[in-house]
Amino acid sequence: MNPNETIVACATPPGYSSIAVVRLSGEQAVSLLQKIFRPKQNPETYQAQHVYFGSIVDPLNNDTVDTVLVATFPGPDSYTGEDVVEISCHGNPLIVDRIIRLLLELGARSARRGEFTRRALLNGKIDLIQAEAVLDTVHATCERARRLALLQYEGKLSERIYDIRSKIVDILLFLEAGIDFADEEDVDHNPEKLASDISSTVEMIDELLKGASIGMKIRNGYKILITGRANAGKSTLFNRMVGYDRAIVHEQPGTTRDFLEEGIQVGDLYVFLYDTAGILRAAAGPDEIAQQRTKALIHEADLILMMFDGSEPMNEEDVYLYNLVKHKPKLLIVNKIDLNVRLSNELILSDSIKVSARTGENVEALVESIGRTLLSGVYEQGVLLTRHRHIDGLTRARRYLVDARNADTTEKMAYELHCALDEIGELTGKVLRKEILDRIFEEFCIGK
Repeated sequence: MNPNETIVACATPPGYSSIAVVRLSGEQAVSLLQKIFRPKQNPETYQAQHVYFGSIVDPLNNDTVDTVLVATFPGPDSYTGEDVVEISCHGNPLIVDRIIRLLLELGARSARRGEFTRRALLNGKIDLIQAEAVLDTVHATCERARRLALLQYEGKLSERIYDIRSKIVDILLFLEAGIDFADEEDVDHNPEKLASDISSTVEMIDELLKGASIGMKIRNGYKILITGRANAGKSTLFNRMVGYDRAIVHEQPGTTRDFLEEGIQVGDLYVFLYDTAGILRAAAGPDEIAQQRTKALIHEADLILMMFDGSEPMNEEDVYLYNLVKHKPKLLIVNKIDLNVRLSNELILSDSIKVSARTGENVEALVESIGRTLLSGVYEQGVLLTRHRHIDGLTRARRYLVDARNADTTEKMAYELHCALDEIGELTGKVLRKEILDRIFEEFCIGK
């Protein structure tokens, strides 16, 4: 990948649209633009924060391709840190392809996945955590995930990690001064201070790791499981919450054999909702397999919606299933309140949400309760870790710091601290490894 090459790609999704944006980045971006762009008012120089109206013209035959708007962003004050040009044309794939082909023929190169953001990283415009946040902003599945991604792109998570790095550097300076100038009287050799400073740095990492599981769930989605005995109305509630007839509903028990999954919004969260097979006392063949899958999902679920059939008394299957999920976060639901309620268990009745999945009565209140329950344990802080790479890197750095605190020689302590520093560097991209960059930017689309 030659950083001196000028790259080009469409920065908007493929297909037909009112507007498409073709993006150029590199030292030849403006000169290539000038070869195909005929502005209505010819500027002496292209200025930043100005938009120019004109036509894209094939320089070989003077054929007009499209009327466009052009914006230029001179480096280093651009997204990539290089000269950037954005051509806003009509969103016809024929037009987009023709403009890109003209630029390729004049010497530009097709951008690879994520190459614009990769150049921003290599040119010091953003760090690696912010680069990942660009991708998370594009793919955020809910409002809360979008806000988390934006905080990371603004550098809030990076600031916390740079504070940890700064603390480790200070400890190393103090430690290595003691190693290099051991005989100097004015050098403070204080092992208690070193241990205390390392411990406080470990606590800074622990503070970030504490909210990691919540951050991961917000980014990737919570798992919510509707469960209950056969014919309690699980599939009807599932369809009601999903918004269309996703599951087959029939009065015959056991209609749902395998689980169904659908991603939906609950408040400002994204969740995966599961409809599961009913639990029978005596199951065999396909029913037994279906119930084993239901039990596996119960283990994985973040929240159980435990449904009871309000039109019938509780039975042994209800009791069995209730005991199966009693240690899981759950909401109790009494369904079929549009019928004669025959469920008489006072404990269940007093602690449950009463709904009619068939008519929709009180389902909105159930959805609100789900949102409150999922967020009740949310760790409140400005930023949260949302990627395994961040969690793993900080966990390894923490381990090196603990080993440094327990080291029996100053040389061993210094080595462990340098290892911790390298882990922090890999997180932010200050220590670059090609395989890590390739893996991250392979997730990007071309043009971003």
